[in-house]
Amino acid sequence: MQQNQYDEISLRELIETILKQKKLIISITTILVLISAIVSFFIMQPVYEAETVLMASQIVDRVRSSERQEGIEGILDTISDYPQMTIETYKQQIKSSIILDETIKELKLDDQGITRISLSNAIELATIKDTNLITIKVKNTDRELATQIANTLSRKFINFISDKMQEQASKSSNFIEQQLEIEKKKLDEALLEHKNFLALPRGVNELSKEIASKLTLLTNFKTDLTKQSVNEQQIRAKLTQAEEELKKTSDKVILSKSLSDEPYMTQIVNENINGESRDLFNVSIEVEEKNNNYYSLQSIISNLKISLAESTAIQQNLKAQIENEQKQLDSLQVELAEKQHEQKLILRRLNLAQSTYDAFTKKFEESRIAQSSTIGDSSIIIISPAVEPTNPVAPNKALNVAIAGVLGIMLGMFIAFFREYWKNSEVKSAPSS
Repeated sequence: MQQNQYDEISLRELIETILKQKKLIISITTILVLISAIVSFFIMQPVYEAETVLMASQIVDRVRSSERQEGIEGILDTISDYPQMTIETYKQQIKSSIILDETIKELKLDDQGITRISLSNAIELATIKDTNLITIKVKNTDRELATQIANTLSRKFINFISDKMQEQASKSSNFIEQQLEIEKKKLDEALLEHKNFLALPRGVNELSKEIASKLTLLTNFKTDLTKQSVNEQQIRAKLTQAEEELKKTSDKVILSKSLSDEPYMTQIVNENINGESRDLFNVSIEVEEKNNNYYSLQSIISNLKISLAESTAIQQNLKAQIENEQKQLDSLQVELAEKQHEQKLILRRLNLAQSTYDAFTKKFEESRIAQSSTIGDSSIIIISPAVEPTNPVAPNKALNVAIAGVLGIMLGMFIAFFREYWKNSEVKSAPSS
């Protein structure tokens, strides 16, 4: 039966091994602690940390209007919008190569062997939760230099933001200025087109007045026609009545008269009869005469027929005039509708050109003001500039010594167990040989 190469090690054996090798463990631990103390207290240089605090606000909220407008204003707002700058965006830009290079150049850090990478590693950025504050921490063995780097870095960052925003404003301003010239030409063309349209004969106003005049004249004609129609009906009614009356009236009448009623007969009797003729005057005779009423009715009927003919002629003339005026009115209305449609199109183009030009002019003024203002100074504020630190943040001497002690104990115990294992393995392998 093959014997196991490794036997189970009990807790007692472990403790006995530690006690046997305690001098070794203590020696190794003491050596590491001494080395750590010497390095921490005498070799390692103290590292100082300078801290500055920035407060960032949204640039977009300062520049853009409170509400997004529609139409051309909304398009221009989109063109001239500044990029959305969040706290995290600010934080990432602080360590940009441009800002680091400018800081190195201003403080001449390259003379001290500080490169862009080493400077970036010496900078620690942090944001405070639920705030718009950014902390910039710079570590260096020179406390004064650490302070200068932190303050210079903050200032360079603010200048960088201002330059970028002004660059964006300059691009927007140049674009808007170029487009403004184009829109001005379009506006001038629209104004000239409207002016030429107004100068044309038979314009909208003239046609409107002429149509109004035609409508008034047409209304008068129709009113006269109505009056003549009523008059015709009245004449026809009178004519019918007169004709009916004429049918009932005879053209002659028989009258019973005495001789004394007739002067002519009286004269004849007096000339031919001598003597007493008084009795003859008592003699009556029948005389047939013209009926004046009959001839009066004929005269009335004749006059009524003349009036009826005149009324009919007047109505026919009025109808012809109405038809002629109506045709002219229809033609004028068609012409007016075409002119009004053309005018609406011209005015629409003019209003669009005017509103577009006004919008570009307004946005150009806004971009010019934004370009001339220091946006970075108003959006990034240094709340707490870096001051020269008094106490170093590294090395932590007590922590280093403690870590060295723990590492010494662990290393000593490892070596002690290894030595004990090595001895036991030699003893077990000796009899078998």
